[in-house]
Amino acid sequence: MAAILLGMQTHPGSLPLRLAGWLIGGTTLTGCAGPEVASHNLDQLLRPDGGFHYVAAIQGNLEYHLDQMVGNDWLKTAASTEGPEPIESPTELTMEYLLALAEADSHPARPWIGATQVRQFARYALLCPSELARERCFIELAAHAERLGVEAPIAIAPNPATPDQVGTALTELVRLHRITAENGSVPVELQAAYADACAACLKLNLDIHGGWRLLDLVTRLVEHTPQASPGLAELRGLSLALQRHLLSLSLTYGISDPSPLARAAAWGACHAAYGAPFLAEALVSLVMPALTREGQVARTQRHGIPAQQAVDEPVFLKVFELVRGHGLPSDLPGTDADALRGSQLFVLLQVAHDFSAYGERSRTSAMQALGVVTGNEKIGLRKEAWEEWWVAEAARRDGENR
Repeated sequence: MAAILLGMQTHPGSLPLRLAGWLIGGTTLTGCAGPEVASHNLDQLLRPDGGFHYVAAIQGNLEYHLDQMVGNDWLKTAASTEGPEPIESPTELTMEYLLALAEADSHPARPWIGATQVRQFARYALLCPSELARERCFIELAAHAERLGVEAPIAIAPNPATPDQVGTALTELVRLHRITAENGSVPVELQAAYADACAACLKLNLDIHGGWRLLDLVTRLVEHTPQASPGLAELRGLSLALQRHLLSLSLTYGISDPSPLARAAAWGACHAAYGAPFLAEALVSLVMPALTREGQVARTQRHGIPAQQAVDEPVFLKVFELVRGHGLPSDLPGTDADALRGSQLFVLLQVAHDFSAYGERSRTSAMQALGVVTGNEKIGLRKEAWEEWWVAEAARRDGENR
């Protein structure tokens, strides 16, 4: 390929000469996938219904960048595959590209990376058949939850926007983008038009499919909109709002992920987003009854966490890890601090005490959490010692309340 390029008529700075230099120099056009290539390939691997594609047009760095940069069809063809090819291990490829995307540094100078990470991680967290991939996505989303300032779970509304409704919103954004690009001037009313178009996007009841599609276009528009454009601020605001929406969707559904591994990672991301109120309810969910008196699935009040089964040890371990790292939730609105702490200590003691119901790792982790939050780590990992401590603690609390 380099020889073909070098044999062409070139001049300093021409595209063929630059491509040849990249090929010879061994830069990022080869080797590990960059974030753009990783995102492109992730788009190809996952079907809308959540299954994997086993035949897909996966691209390497060179193929991708030629497609993006070169207008000459024969040059694209010379470096690209003939078309979609069979994929033997879509799970392995998925993990490779998720990790490549995660490694990209998201910072204010490159906002498209953060938007792309949220778009892909949220979609894969909800739809990917691989529990390891979903777990990784929730782990990565935790950092974005802090960046985006997600504060409360989202209410899932029925009847999401149709593809046609999303398409109409996309068409209007593209139309406004072309006004400046084609005319070279900015009409006075353009900023108001951008504000109206972005507001219309935010009114859509977006599910993961519509939000993923819309954020993809908005990310591209932000990158290709001139700094002086009156629409840039509106587009950036829309991008952040869509990122928050997709992240909130993934956390709301992730709370009940069928895989204990992925669910534990989702709970970690929920704690990063919601803080102490989530951890307080997470603790309660470990020991509450599975059904309500009416026979319905029991869920916590604010975050809708269902009762957990003792066999799902990764979830228990994650909650106790959070307790050790952040302490017991306190100062929650509408609660008595002493009563709240007592009930939380009892949850830890109940798991630590009941060897017939809870696994060894869960009980050990509960006792370790008790040691940290009470300052009595010297008690160790004997449940009998913690039971004696609880009796003494209960007597002390009764004495103080008299």
